[in-house]
Amino acid sequence: MVAFLYNNIAGVIPHQIGNLLNLEQLSIPSNLLEGPLPSSIGNIIRLTSIQLFKNSLTGVIPHQIGNLTSLQLLDLSSNSLTVLCSLPFPLSFSASSFLSTNDIAYTAKANYKQNGNQLEGILPLSLINCSELLVLNVANNNLSDIFPHWLRMLPSLRVLILRSNRFHGSIQDSLTNFSFSKLQMVDLSHNDFTGLLPTEFFQNLKALKEEVGYDSEYFSYSVNLTIKDLELEFTKTVHMPIFTCVDLSDNGFHGEIPKVVGELRLVLALNLSHNSLTGPIPPSFGNLAARESLDLSFNKLSGRIPSQLTNLTFLEVLRFWNNNLVGPIPQGKQFDTFENDSYQGNLGLCGLPLSKECSNDERSQQAQDEEDNGNGIAFFWKVAMMGYGCGMVLGISIAYIVFTTGRPWWLVRMIERDLQNKVSSWFGKKRK
Repeated sequence: MVAFLYNNIAGVIPHQIGNLLNLEQLSIPSNLLEGPLPSSIGNIIRLTSIQLFKNSLTGVIPHQIGNLTSLQLLDLSSNSLTVLCSLPFPLSFSASSFLSTNDIAYTAKANYKQNGNQLEGILPLSLINCSELLVLNVANNNLSDIFPHWLRMLPSLRVLILRSNRFHGSIQDSLTNFSFSKLQMVDLSHNDFTGLLPTEFFQNLKALKEEVGYDSEYFSYSVNLTIKDLELEFTKTVHMPIFTCVDLSDNGFHGEIPKVVGELRLVLALNLSHNSLTGPIPPSFGNLAARESLDLSFNKLSGRIPSQLTNLTFLEVLRFWNNNLVGPIPQGKQFDTFENDSYQGNLGLCGLPLSKECSNDERSQQAQDEEDNGNGIAFFWKVAMMGYGCGMVLGISIAYIVFTTGRPWWLVRMIERDLQNKVSSWFGKKRK
C-alpha cells in the first residue's frame, strides 16, 4: 500500500511505479502531483484502489488502466485529465465499486485542449461493464446527454451524481423498465431536464422506502451536495447505508409533485426547488418522518400547506420561498421553530411567524382541515360508538317485542327454559 494523503507532495508519478507488482492500494489524494498518469500503472494487476483526486494531473488517462480487473475504487476527480471516448473505458472493471470522474475531460481527440477541466460529450455506455459499481459521480462537467436510462443495468448502483452538467430532456420513458432499486443518493440538479417528475423512477427507489440490509461494505467517496441551504463537500469513508437524499433542483420540471414521493420515508433531504412545479404540496409528505431538509422554493406551488407536515419532527430546514401558497401556516412541533424567511414570497400565507394575521374564515377553514386530516382516529371511534349504540337500541327493541307479543314462540320457550334452569340451579345452591 502506498498512501500519502493530504500533503504537499509535488512532481510527477514515476513510470517505475509499474514495477510494484504486489501493490494493492495507491492513495495520494489532495497533493501537488502533476504530469500524466503513467501507462505502466496497468501492470499492477493486484490494484484494488486508486485515489489520486485533487491533484494537477494532465494528459490522457491510459487505456491500460482497464486491465486492472481487481480494481474496486477509482477516483481521479479534480484533475485536468482527458480520456478518449473511443476507448472502452472502463475496459473491464467488472468489480469496480466507485468511479468518480468529475472535472475530467472526455474527448474523441487526443490533442483536445481542456476547457475549464470540463468533461464533454455523452456519458460512456461502456460504464455498463462496471457491473458492481456503487457510486457514479460526474458532477461539475460539461456533459450533454439525455438521462442515462441504461444505468438501471447496474444492479448495485447506490449513488448517482449528475449535477451541474447539460443533461436534458424528459426523464419519463414509457419504454424503460426502471430499476435503480438500490439508489440512496440521487443528485440531478443544475441541468436542463424537462417534463413531468418521473413517477416510475420514484416508485422504484426501494432503498429509500424500506430498510435494506447490506454486507460489511466500506468505501471512500467525495461529492458536493446542497443540504440545508448549504453546499457541502462529503469526503469520507462510510459504511452502508449512506446519507440519503434526492435533489432535482434547478431544472425545468413542471406539473404536480407525484404523491409517490411521499413514500420515500427514508429520505433525509429532498430538494425540488427552482423548477416550474404546480399544484398543491402532497399531504403524503407528512409520512416522511426522517426528513431533515425540505426545499420546494421557487416553483409555482399553490394551495395550503398541509397540516400533516407538522409530523416531520426531525425537520431542520424548510424552504417554501416564492410560490403561490395561501392560508394559515400550520402550528405545532417543528413548525414552531421556523422563522418567517422560510415562507417569503408567498403573499397569500398568514399566521405566525408572519406578521400578517389570518381572517376568521381562514382560521375556521384551517380548523376544519385539521379536523378532517388529523382526527381520523376520533372519527373511527365516533363511527364505532354509533354502531354500538344502534346495536344496543336494536337489541332492546327486539327484546321488548318478543316479551310483549309472545312471538316467536320458539325464542320465548328457549329463553324461559334457560331462565328456569338458572333459577333452579340457584335455589339448589342455596339449599345446600
